[in-house]
Amino acid sequence: MDALLVIIGSLVAYYLAYRFYATFLAERIWQLNPQAETPAERYDDGFEYVPTRKDVVAGHHFTSIAGAAPIVGPVAAAIWGWLPGLLWVIFGTIFIGAVHDLGALVSSLRHDGRGIADYLQDLLGARATQWMYAVVFFLLVLVSAVFVDVIATLMEAFPQAVYSVWVEIPLAIIIGLMIRYRWRVNIYLAAIISVAIMYGFIALGVQYPLELSYETWVWILLGYMLVAARLPVWLLVQPRDFINGIQLIIALVVASVGILALSLAGEATMAAPAVRIAPEGAPPIWPFVMITIACGAISGWHAVVGSGTTPKQIRREPDAKMVGYGSMLGEGYLAVIALLTAVVGLGVAGYQEWYPAWQVADWPVIWPEGGATFTAALGIPVVFGAAFFAVVAKSFAMTTLDSAMRFTRLAVAESSDTFNLPDVLKDKTVSLFPGWIVIMALAVTGYGMTLWPLFGATNQILAGLALIAAAVFIKMLGRATTAYIIPFYIMIITAMVAMVHEIFNQYIPEGQWPLVIIGAIVFICGIGVLVSAYQGWKGASPEDVET
Repeated sequence: MDALLVIIGSLVAYYLAYRFYATFLAERIWQLNPQAETPAERYDDGFEYVPTRKDVVAGHHFTSIAGAAPIVGPVAAAIWGWLPGLLWVIFGTIFIGAVHDLGALVSSLRHDGRGIADYLQDLLGARATQWMYAVVFFLLVLVSAVFVDVIATLMEAFPQAVYSVWVEIPLAIIIGLMIRYRWRVNIYLAAIISVAIMYGFIALGVQYPLELSYETWVWILLGYMLVAARLPVWLLVQPRDFINGIQLIIALVVASVGILALSLAGEATMAAPAVRIAPEGAPPIWPFVMITIACGAISGWHAVVGSGTTPKQIRREPDAKMVGYGSMLGEGYLAVIALLTAVVGLGVAGYQEWYPAWQVADWPVIWPEGGATFTAALGIPVVFGAAFFAVVAKSFAMTTLDSAMRFTRLAVAESSDTFNLPDVLKDKTVSLFPGWIVIMALAVTGYGMTLWPLFGATNQILAGLALIAAAVFIKMLGRATTAYIIPFYIMIITAMVAMVHEIFNQYIPEGQWPLVIIGAIVFICGIGVLVSAYQGWKGASPEDVET
């Protein structure tokens, strides 16, 4: 099969989904109201609650959800062939992932922009909130630990891309200051110039690569997280996410055009088999295709973002359609491109070399290695092409790292009331450290990508819980819940089975007791939320909320 057909088919499917299904959800199910006062307007504090232009919010949300996971996940899932991952990415995104993201975002908007664990007490009761905080906390620390590993691996493997990633930080801060203090600046032009400067630093990196060890990068990233998560959202997060949004659009266009060039040359055929049922050492194809592609089709992480910084920036409710549903479609397309870097970009020999068995290759490295084939078709030298794709992966992973640490801080602060913890944990600095200590413990003990299946299962359990929470809310509003109930059943069964499989077939036999404990806590807490959801579902009625 020619990769160009995959590109065309996925784009057409995503366009039709946004044109029709997203409109149905926005107008008929959620009934987004342009006159409603949003939390950003109601609680504008210039720090977390900041009314912001739709395109800037979309850039922030898109780059916060589209981190390294929709790149690494599809690349890893390529071990089962190209067809299972492709079908899950396209149809999962349209009917489950984007539905989930829109629901989590709108639910938060209508609950004062509170985090999903916090507003859950209004829907399912205080007990559900306590269970959910544990799930959210462990997801956040797993996301952070996994992404520290991904970034450190890429920093060590592609030292020529290091300068470009770090120069983006001062560039973003400059743009943030200009916007904040109302300097006359075209944000699109500023972002494009910033991206150009970043790419200019690739040439410097090729000549003078910054080579540090994996362990050194881990500690640098751990320190960076604390600083970045303490800054106001407008100073670094918003402008850098906008820069990354421009960067990702460029990367997707370049990759797509490169695939077109390969196709015209007759060299864009799939190098991988369509399906491999049982690759050596790999877990079962179901549920693990759906778990390994942790963010490329649906992700509970998106519920955290959609009830974290994003709802605190939206100015009008209808913006949620583009920000929530539309951004997930963009991530789905990124996942399609990531899959193609493995099953097309590596070539037949490369695929056989990188995928003889489960976890033989460093998954994060395949994205730039395979992507360089697409840029080479456009006449770009392989060393620059690989660095280009490495910059994209690192930049997005860094954004997710910032967001995960920020959300961990918010979750700790919010949960202090729920668990009657000392008020000092509400402090914007103190609340960073409980999560950071756990992240550090996981990051420095060498688990690396061993955490990915645990992260994926936890991630998809949270996604299932977010779907049932949205369904309960919709039932309270007196509207049809089918669009959320069916995805809920699919995801919660898939994720729970995966978690049990990992605990009993991987972590216990190998004596990985910290992972056993985390997995068991998440599973038990997930059951607790489900029990509360069942009780809430039975009692939900339109009288429970004001529409």
